[in-house]
Parts: sequence; structure tokens; C-alpha cells
Amino acid sequence: MALECIRADMDISSLTALQIHKNMNRSADPCTDFWSYACGGFANASEYVDNFEWVEDLYATSMREFLESQVEDSQSPLLLKQMRTYYKACTTDTLYWTWDDIPEPFRHWTSKLDSSRGHGLNGVFFDERVDVATNDSLQLVVQIQMPQLSTRYSVQRALGIIKKYPWEHKDEMIQLAGNLRRLEDKHRLQEPIVLTWRVKELSQQIPQVPWTSIMRDILGIDPGQLDNLLFEVSDVDYLREMGQLLATTDPGALNQYLKLRQLILIKETEPPKRNPKACIHHMRALLPLGMEYIYDTFLYKNRKQDTLKLQEILRSLKATFGKYLNGNRLGVTLDQLDYLKAKLNGMKIKIGNLPEDMSPEFYDNHYHSANFSESSFLKNLIEALALRTRLQHEGLLQPGSRLDLRRYYVNDDVVKARTSPFYENERNTITVPMLFLQWPLFDHRQHFIFHGSLLQGVLGHEMSHGFEQEGILFDAAGNESPIGLEIRESPAFQDALKCVQQKPFVSLKERLADLNGLQLAYDGFFDLNHDSRKFEYRPYAFEAEFAAPQLFFLSYAQFFCGLLPPVIAHDRDDERVNVSVGYLRQFAYDFKCEPSTGQSHPICEMWRPREESMSG
Repeated sequence: MALECIRADMDISSLTALQIHKNMNRSADPCTDFWSYACGGFANASEYVDNFEWVEDLYATSMREFLESQVEDSQSPLLLKQMRTYYKACTTDTLYWTWDDIPEPFRHWTSKLDSSRGHGLNGVFFDERVDVATNDSLQLVVQIQMPQLSTRYSVQRALGIIKKYPWEHKDEMIQLAGNLRRLEDKHRLQEPIVLTWRVKELSQQIPQVPWTSIMRDILGIDPGQLDNLLFEVSDVDYLREMGQLLATTDPGALNQYLKLRQLILIKETEPPKRNPKACIHHMRALLPLGMEYIYDTFLYKNRKQDTLKLQEILRSLKATFGKYLNGNRLGVTLDQLDYLKAKLNGMKIKIGNLPEDMSPEFYDNHYHSANFSESSFLKNLIEALALRTRLQHEGLLQPGSRLDLRRYYVNDDVVKARTSPFYENERNTITVPMLFLQWPLFDHRQHFIFHGSLLQGVLGHEMSHGFEQEGILFDAAGNESPIGLEIRESPAFQDALKCVQQKPFVSLKERLADLNGLQLAYDGFFDLNHDSRKFEYRPYAFEAEFAAPQLFFLSYAQFFCGLLPPVIAHDRDDERVNVSVGYLRQFAYDFKCEPSTGQSHPICEMWRPREESMSG
């Protein structure tokens, strides 16, 4: 409520500048720890963990008010009814358990609860998913590989539960989990070979696993209908040894371990608390299309203005990156340059995770097969997991198994929906979640320095994913290309990678996207030839203290304000900020850092033209 009072007396740019000042810690030295300087006061200035929690809370508040209202939808009434039914059970069903107190019935599931392999098999012994072919971004294939590294958390939980309770096959399950882990460690490769087979070839090459019966259970069809499915198979040696291991494991232990992993999947998918806001974020991940439809139809008011602003920002980023390509720092050939320019020009931006098909009938029928209950949350959760399996596989049953882009939307993580923008190689598209487009992260009325720093930096990061060592392999249409591989294997590209690798990192591609994205945003706002040492800046009407370049970096850094999270896929937020600004020579000029106090990062630039070529 205090925020609304401030808005009434202050324009949005002044409000943004005021928030920047509140978040700062002026006792920190910007030249040695810029994150602490920009974000050291955030904990005292905000009630939230970080800016993501802030905008997620705004979203949840408005969605709660709507779901608990009597507003009806004449266009897609069935979808709205299903969403409200699921929400009611989530917020009112009192059956709840913790990892330390698993009720007896959950430890002795009946076969009815695990009748579909799609509820729990996936990610236990191998990872099965529907995606598009590497050489055809519209061809649907079944991808088979060893479990992702992230499943190790589920394995550790399983071992903890096994050791706590008197399971019938306790020792055998512990041995099975250990053997599976050793197999994964033995065969995990950075870039495994991918082989394309039909189901008969798959059964011949890896006969230790009953693929036909597994796919029949998942798809609910006769084996004869599987003949035309394409499988892209990785980690073949692992899959063969895994099949042999399962064949020699006691069937009772195998079944009990699978049921336990199903239980863990349900518990990990369940919201951490059964309150309205937690249920809304849970539904955002598990039932993304329904929640996106409701927010877009009833609550999101700025789509037109936001779309125009984001398209303007994308044009600016493309123009700047086009200057990079014209400079041809890497010395690529004309064919390679055409490949890069085609990818850049074809890159798209999309607001919200919604398909092109906006017909009311599509939305109303999307969840028609889910039988949700107002009283049983567990039943609804199992229904929703099974529904996701059906929705992800139904395209395989269409003639030709082609992806229908009119009905395509991202339907991936059942635990945590994405709040920040993301880039998809196969679609050559940057998607910006609707709830991201809220103050303090974005408001279309803000001065462009805030768009050009925070949002342009974030979108520049995502654009750069199309040109790092993994994204470079995909062409403008989202297919893997030998031209991309030629560029990646070139000495100049490899030298650029080696430069960045001089400093420790969690993910090389994320480090590259951080560095290139910030540089791209800075050059897009100030121009490639900008040198702050040669300018005197007039203060903005809404900000008298900081000159434009300083305000630019402060606004960018405050995207990362908050409590420092555990490291998973990215570097820690303070490291991301400090390393990124440390790689930009302009940052030292803008904050008047002495060479001895600035961070000792090399200047690593992959695409940006060299200084001498720009001055020439």
C-alpha cells in the first residue's frame, strides 16, 4: 500500500531512481565489490528475498483475488472451472505430510496409484521426454538418455527415507541406488553421441530394456502404432548396463524403489506450504497454459504497450549485434557470416508462454481429460502429472509427428515456473514471462535508461545464448548446423572461450551470456565508440547524483539484488555482477576506478569489434 501512495505523488522514473538509492550500500567500494555497493541495502529496503519474489508476490496477489472471485468466463468456462477446482483443493484439503512424517498408507501404495509409468518412472532409471529432432526443429522425437544430474537430490531424499523406515527390501534398495549412481558417474559425458533409431532398432540395440511395453504404457496405444516413432538415444552404454542391472535386481526391491521415487516426485512437486500464494505458484508450474490464459485474459493490462517497448529493445539489440558481426572480430567466412546474420535477423521475442492458437475452444478443451476434485489435492496432483505426460506425448500420435506451432507452449518444469526471460534454440525465440513485466523490474513508462540497462541487459544475455558455444550450433530455423560447428571449432572462437575460462565459473555458457549481454546492452545504449572520459553529463530530471553511465550500471546490477542463493546453473549473483562489470573497460572509466583497485579481469570480448577497428 505504501508503494501506491508513492506512485500517486511521483512519476515511475523518479520512483525507480528512489528505489535504486534505497538498495545501495555506500560504504562499499564500487571498484572492488560493485554488487555490495549496488545491492548492500536491499535487505533493509525490501520485505522480499529478491526482486523475483517481489514480482511473483504481485502476480500471486492478483491471481488469488481473481480465483476467489465470482467472475465468469463466457469464452472458456470449462478451463476456468478446472483451475478454480484445483485451487480450492490445494487451499482447503488438510491432508499434508512432511519428509519426517510419511503416513503409513503412502508407504504401501496400491497399483492404482502407479498404473502409469509417466507418474514416476521418468528420471529414475533413465530420462524419457518428447522434444524435436536435432536436424529438424518441427519433427517430434522421443529422447532417451541417462537421468539428469539434478535427480541426485531425489536420490538422496530416497536414501534418507529408506534408512528411516522398516522397508521390506531395505538393503536391496540402498544397493540399487548406489549401483545406479556409479553407472551414471562411469558413463556421463559432456556431449554424448546421439543415435536415431526406430522402436525395433532400439529394442535390438538395447534389448535389456522392454521399450515397447514402456512406450505402450506411456502412450496408451497398441505396439503396432509405435513403428513410425523416432527415438534419439544418448548414453547407449549406460542404458545397456542399466538394463542388465535391473534384470538382476530383486523385482520386489525394484517395484518398491520405483514407488518410493513416485512418492518423492509428488512431494517435490507439491507446494511447500498449502496457502493461496504457494498454491498459485505451484499451479503456474504444473498447469502453465491455464494460469497463463487467466492472467492474460483478465489481469494483464499492458500487453500492447509492453509489446511495442520490447520490440523496440530487440531492434536496438539486433542493430548493435549487427555492428559486431560487420566488424567480424572472429574473421569468419562469408558463408559463416550469412549464417550468423540470418540467425540474428530471425530471432523473435514473445510475451508470455501462450500458443499462437488463441481460440476459446482450444483453451476450453486443453484440460478436458483431467478429472479434478474440490476435496482431494493428492488426487488432483496425480491427475495433473498424468495429464502433463499425455499432453507432452500426444503430438507423437499425429500423422508425421510434426510440432504444431499454433499450439506450442513451454511445458517443462513441474516444480518452479520460470520468472526471468529465457531463450529457446529450437525456436530462436526469447520468451518474456508476463509476470516479469512489473515494477520494479520493468514498466513501459520508465525512462529508457532503465529499459536500456536492466531489461536490455537481461534480453542481451538471452540473445547471447544464441551465439555461445552451445547455441552457435543451431541455425535460424532451430536446427543443428555444420556451419555452426565450424564457427565453434575455429581458433578465434576457441581463443575467446579460453579467455573467459581464466576465471572460475559454474557454467561457461552462462558466463559468456553475462559478459556479452552486458556489453551488448551498454553499447546499445551509449554506442560502440562511447568513451565516458570525453563527456560531461547533464543530470536527469529524476536523478541528480549519478551520471548516465553510473546509473546504467546501478540499474543493471539491481536486477541481481537479494539474498545470495545457492549455486545451481549460474554463478552466485554477486559473482555474476562483479565479474561482468570487471570485464568491461568502460566500467572502470565510469566509476573512476584506479587500475590498482579495479578487479583484475582480462578484457574478453567474443564478438565486439576491437577498439582499433572501431576508432579506424
